[in-house]
Amino acid sequence: MTEPAAEPTAAAARRGRPRPEHTIAQDEKVFAALTGPKTRAQLTTDTELGPNQVYLSLYRLKRDGRIVRTRQGGDHVWAHVSAE
Repeated sequence: MTEPAAEPTAAAARRGRPRPEHTIAQDEKVFAALTGPKTRAQLTTDTELGPNQVYLSLYRLKRDGRIVRTRQGGDHVWAHVSAE
């Protein structure tokens, strides 16, 4: 009989090279700035990061399931995933 295969951890499921520390810090800075629904322009101002850096952080945070993008009027807004 064989042992059942262990569930892959989040770190083991990732492929490629690990994220640099400055990228992780940048993502956390954007995540911390999301005190409520905000647009990308608001986050750029709040974090003092460039628009491309904010966009990439939002993309990674959304991919990791930590934030969601919705529409408010004609704008896309980003917010933390609500814990239900």
